[in-house]
Amino acid sequence: MILILFSWLYIFFTASSFGIAFSKSLGIKQCDVVVTSILGLFSITLLATVWAFFGPISISFHALLLGLSILFWYRNQADFISVWLTAVSKIKSFSFSIRILFAVSSLLLLAQSATLPFIIDNESYYIQTVKWLNEYGFVKGLANLHLFFGQASGWHITQSVYSFSFVYDRLNDLNGFCMLLLNFFAFQKLHSYFTKGNRIDLLFGLLPLTYAFLFQFISAPSPDFPVYVFAFIMFSMYLQNEVTKDTFIIITILTIFAVYIKVTAVVLLLFPLVLLLKHFAVLKKQLLSLICIGSLVLLLFVLKNTMLTGYPLFPLLCFRMNDLDYTVPSLIMDYFFSKNMMNSFYIPNNAYDSTSLLDIVKHYFLYNGMTGYIGIASLFILLVTPIVILKKQLPKALLTIYAAFLLLAVLLCFSSPQYRFYVYFTLFFLLLFLSLWINNPKWILRFYVLSMFAVGVIVFIPLSFGTLTANATLTQNSTFHLKNIVIPEPNSKWKQEYKGASVGNMSYHSPVDTSFFWVTSNGQLPCVSDVQVKYFETGFFYIPQQRSTDLNDGFYSQKVSGHE
Repeated sequence: MILILFSWLYIFFTASSFGIAFSKSLGIKQCDVVVTSILGLFSITLLATVWAFFGPISISFHALLLGLSILFWYRNQADFISVWLTAVSKIKSFSFSIRILFAVSSLLLLAQSATLPFIIDNESYYIQTVKWLNEYGFVKGLANLHLFFGQASGWHITQSVYSFSFVYDRLNDLNGFCMLLLNFFAFQKLHSYFTKGNRIDLLFGLLPLTYAFLFQFISAPSPDFPVYVFAFIMFSMYLQNEVTKDTFIIITILTIFAVYIKVTAVVLLLFPLVLLLKHFAVLKKQLLSLICIGSLVLLLFVLKNTMLTGYPLFPLLCFRMNDLDYTVPSLIMDYFFSKNMMNSFYIPNNAYDSTSLLDIVKHYFLYNGMTGYIGIASLFILLVTPIVILKKQLPKALLTIYAAFLLLAVLLCFSSPQYRFYVYFTLFFLLLFLSLWINNPKWILRFYVLSMFAVGVIVFIPLSFGTLTANATLTQNSTFHLKNIVIPEPNSKWKQEYKGASVGNMSYHSPVDTSFFWVTSNGQLPCVSDVQVKYFETGFFYIPQQRSTDLNDGFYSQKVSGHE
C-alpha cells in the first residue's frame, strides 16, 4: 500500500502539472482536481505514444516527463496550488460521516490495488503489452507473436508510463488511481445533494454502492475501467443545465481519450456532437483546436495499429496493408474476428451460424451466470427507461444517454455483446432508478455503510464466485494480506513456470501450465505458449518468426513449407 501510495503521488504530480498546462493551452479557465488529472493523463498518453515509435518507455522517458512536469509546475504554481487547495477544501466541507466514509473507501481501494490482479486478460496480454512498451516501445508485427499484443490500448500506453519497470516490477495500479478520482467525484456529488438537493447529483453520489463490482477492475490495467470513469464524469457534465465552452471542450477530450483507450466507446462521440448541434453559434470557435487534437489521436491510432498488426483500424479488418511484410495473415484475422469466434464465449465454437435468434438469446441471458444477470438487467433498463424518464418528468438530456446505450447495444449485437463493453450504461440507469427511490440522507448513509462492509469482505475474506462464472480462473477473489501494507502482490496471479522453446529462427519462453490457451503472464520477452504456436502452425500453416536477430525489428508470420 505504501509503495502504491507513493506511485499515486507521482502520478498526481505529473498528471496535474500536464493537465494544468494542457487546460491553459485550450483556454479552459478552471478545472477541478479530477478533470485536471484526466486531462494530464491524456496529454501524457499522447506524448508516450509518440515516444514509443522511437524507443522504450523507460527511464529516459521519465527523465523527460519529470523535467516537463517540474517546468509546468514552476510556470503554473498558483494554479497547481489552487487545484490542490480546492480539493482539500471540498473534503473539509464534507460532514463528519461523509469524511469517514470517504477515508474508509479510499483505504479499501488502496488495499485492493495491492492484491493480486483478478482480471484474466491481465494474464493473456495486459502484462506483456506493458512489458513490450517498457523494453522496446512499439514493435513491428508484434501481433504475429500473439494476436492480442496488437491491441496496445491507449490505457496500456499510459500504464507503461507508470509501471516504473526500471525500478520495481510490482506497480500495475493506474486503475487504482483512476478509481481514487472517481471516489472523490462520487463523494463530492453526495455532499452536493445533501446541501443542494439536486437529484442528478444523488445519482452520481450513489456510485459507491457499485464498488463491490467496480473494485474487481482496479488491481489490473483493464482498459474498460477508465471508460466507465470518464463516461460517468461526462454524463454528469452533460446533464448540467448550463453548457459552456469549457464543458464542451472537456466532454470532447474525455470522449477522444475514451475512444483511444477502447474502440467500443465510439458511441460516446454522440455527446459532443449533440452539444455542438444544439449550441453551434457558441461552440464553433472551439472546433479548430478540437479537430486538430482529434486528428492527431486518429493519426497516432492508425500508425500504432499499422505498426503492430498491418491493419490501420485494428480490430476492424478494412484497409489491410498488403505491402508490409509483417502484416498479420488475413486467414488468421478472418478466423479470430469472425462472428463464430467473437461470440464463442457463450455460444459453442462454429455453432453461431446454425444457431437461431431465440437460442442466442437463451445462451446469452440464461447460461452465463454474471453475464446473464447483467444482460437481463440491461434488457429491462432498455425497455423501461424511456417510460420512467417521461413519467417522472426527468431531464430530457437523459434521453441522449439512453440513445447512446441503445446504439451501443445494437452495435454489440452484431459483434460481441460482452457485458464489460456496456455495463457502465447499465450501472448509470440502475443508479438513476435507485435515486428515485432513495432520498433520505440517513438511509443513503446506511446503504453506504453496507456497501463499504461488502467491499471490505471482498478485499479481506476469500470467497468463491463459482455460481457467477464458469471460468475457473475467476472463481476466487484476491485478498489483502498484512505484508501488502508495504509490499504489493506481484502483477500476475498466475504462479507460472517457463521453459525455453523455439520455432524456426525464433526462440521464446513458453508457460509450462497451458490450461489457458492465451496465457503469457509475466514471462520474459518474447513469451508465447508453445501450444498456441503449434495450433497456428497446424491450423493455419503459419509460424511466428523474427524479422532479424534484434527483437526490436519485430515479427512476421511465415508460411510453413509443404502446405501450399
